[in-house]
Amino acid sequence: MLNKKIGVIGTGKMGGALIKGILMKRVILAENIWVYDKNPERLALILKLGVKRASNIKNLVKESEVIIIAVKPQDIDTAVEEIKSEIKSSHLLISIAAGITTSYLIKKLGKQVPLVRVMPNITVTVGEGISCISPTKRVNSQYIKITKEILKAVGEVVEVPEEMQDAVTGLSGSGPAYVYTFIKGIALGGIKAGLNEELAYKLAIQTTLGAAKMAKETPSSLDELRRAVVSPGGTTAQGLKALEEGKIEDHLIEAVIRATQRSRELRK
Repeated sequence: MLNKKIGVIGTGKMGGALIKGILMKRVILAENIWVYDKNPERLALILKLGVKRASNIKNLVKESEVIIIAVKPQDIDTAVEEIKSEIKSSHLLISIAAGITTSYLIKKLGKQVPLVRVMPNITVTVGEGISCISPTKRVNSQYIKITKEILKAVGEVVEVPEEMQDAVTGLSGSGPAYVYTFIKGIALGGIKAGLNEELAYKLAIQTTLGAAKMAKETPSSLDELRRAVVSPGGTTAQGLKALEEGKIEDHLIEAVIRATQRSRELRK
């Protein structure tokens, strides 16, 4: 358990999921977590977990050693403006505001502070997320360890150079939507083949979950796993032929590339 006081600015989907994960995994005690949100309804839900309410952002910073900025990109300037007078070099600042670079934040803060940029994805809300972190040079090994411990409460964590964050956004940030599209597609195929809707979606979802678990937990490559399912001239071979004719891999590659390009455009 981390003996740190943290402040979370923003308790929406990402911020709220992180707080719940931290408490569930007992990474930090509720009494050491301060929260602030301009939305009273979201704030009320989080306060039921036993965390402390900060009267304003400045007080949250004063009470905390680690500050997590979990606001939407369009609200980042307002949040930074309110905290910059209270932020000190001893604070660890973690930003999960999508697309906001560390250089932009440092410029807005007007000072150098230990800062980590994080790109999580929506699956943190069920504890199975993947968060890519990019620390600045002022972030020492202890701060990186703290950041990883906090984020591991909602999934896996990997460290990447900041210039990779747009590609991370295009793959894991947008990726759940691609997966949901795939699940819907095979479920609709099942319905057209004669299954009822409830059974088709149950089969599609669990099959996707099981395949992902095998890909994660076995040493075999994806190609090896695929070959293990395919019998020459069998049912799977025929199904894969349809996917190859539709160039599904090419379309998925293009989806990631386009999402990456859009991330770069929005950042600029």
